Amino acid sequence: MVKIRKVPQTGLRVEAAMESPQRVLIRSCDRPQSVQTMRLDMPEILGGTNKGLMPLEALIGAYAGSLNVVGNFVAKTMDFDLRDWNFTVWAEFDPRGIYGLAKVPKALRVLHVDARVTTPESPKRLAQLRKTTTERCPVHNLLKGAGVRLKENWAIVAPNGSATAAAKPTAKSKSKK
Repeated sequence: MVKIRKVPQTGLRVEAAMESPQRVLIRSCDRPQSVQTMRLDMPEILGGTNKGLMPLEALIGAYAGSLNVVGNFVAKTMDFDLRDWNFTVWAEFDPRGIYGLAKVPKALRVLHVDARVTTPESPKRLAQLRKTTTERCPVHNLLKGAGVRLKENWAIVAPNGSATAAAKPTAKSKSKK
């Protein structure tokens, strides 16, 4: 078991510069030794240049990335034998509000998460990993707090690549507001 020492609270900051009405360059500010950048853009059909992810793609990508980082940390702290995993995250999205076609209180209604976890661990241990990971994941909690329904399906993939033993989703494996 990994022991956690006190971790200082910190802030995060980015700067965004418009490159065109549909494209923005985002730069990290709190790591001067390693500045990272990301470009967000829209497809050409929506007036963009297709040179980056759409903002909502970046959001759901950040969710997948956060599940990966937090989940690996949780796996280490609970001695979970995590060999590999892949996330597919997709959204039920209603763009009518953005385009002024209708009043849409929540454009992002449901996020679906399919996690394929390569591990020799039991479905019970996978359920433990999933529960702790989603409880600790800041992006998961942000989305859940915003009223986005989160539907999750985490499945075990045997390390030898043989048939998948699915961890059956239960009411507890679906996060609802």
